[in-house]
Amino acid sequence: MKGINVLEAFILIFVLVSVVVVPFAIFRIDEYIVSSKYPENAQIITLYGISKGGIWTTERVTVFNYWWKKFKHAEEIPIYDDGTPIIFRVTSTDVIHSFSIPLFRVGPYEIKPGQFTVIEVKTERRMRSTKYLCYQYCDEDHEKMQGRLVVME
Repeated sequence: MKGINVLEAFILIFVLVSVVVVPFAIFRIDEYIVSSKYPENAQIITLYGISKGGIWTTERVTVFNYWWKKFKHAEEIPIYDDGTPIIFRVTSTDVIHSFSIPLFRVGPYEIKPGQFTVIEVKTERRMRSTKYLCYQYCDEDHEKMQGRLVVME
């Protein structure tokens, strides 16, 4: 039996780093870039619209997990009414959606698959909660595509 030579060990380490470390680093760099684009004290909410099942979710949806993962519906999202900006990063995973927060007079914005739409919201009105929803008919579960923003003090 012949031992592993230096070149084989180098190639093995290179492949392992490429398969494990690089994808992890890409996700971390993406989070860093997103957080550095907006004001330091901003509340950043990322929403993914999925027509199958009719849900908005805050869980990261990718090509790899779209078909097999059961995503949790973002029924209630806490927001803070302390004057800090609230940034919504909204995208679709499959079809064109429309995002709106009627009581904040936000939208409707067309949400295209694979593109993030950035929406800045200011909570000027004193309220406990308000709905966010989809105006674009997207699937038979379209009426489920809504949630509630709960204003925290």
